Amino acid sequence: MLKKIFLVLALILLTTANVSAAEENNLPFETLAATYTEGGREVLALIKMKDNDSIGFMVMARDIEPVALIPYEKKVYDFYLNPDEYGLYSPLITTMIIPNQMRGQVDDDLGDWNDNVHFVPVYALFSVANGNVICERPFYSASGLNPSHYHGTIRNINHTRLIEIFMTQMPKLHEVIQAQGIMLP
Repeated sequence: MLKKIFLVLALILLTTANVSAAEENNLPFETLAATYTEGGREVLALIKMKDNDSIGFMVMARDIEPVALIPYEKKVYDFYLNPDEYGLYSPLITTMIIPNQMRGQVDDDLGDWNDNVHFVPVYALFSVANGNVICERPFYSASGLNPSHYHGTIRNINHTRLIEIFMTQMPKLHEVIQAQGIMLP
């Protein structure tokens, strides 16, 4: 059900320029919080579906076509907050949903497909310096939805960019969410 909701949302969002424009078009979600990079070209938003209150993240950039959707999980939301006793971080492991994805691209063999919706498992290494997330490329993936190992490399530059936006904007999104008093499960 959540996958279908995200698909409908993403198909509608592909025609919008930004999150506020999407809200003005009476879409089936509410934007709870959003961060924009300088110039407003890239967006990371926390969204809540109006019909079932499920929450997730939407990542987009104006100059690339795909929109990425990432289901909310507390461990994904807080991925950069919990270093081990040596100051090292566990990799970010999540699934990036790319709706309306055309086949015939370099990452077609990664993840799984449901019609034209591409589900890409993500395994991303990173570090944190002064509260900023520093991505370590390349990002990894695998075939299937629940891989035990991530032997593949995410090669599509748009997919890589969406992952970077998600990771680097997350600390800023935390600040916005806290400032707005939003409580997440």
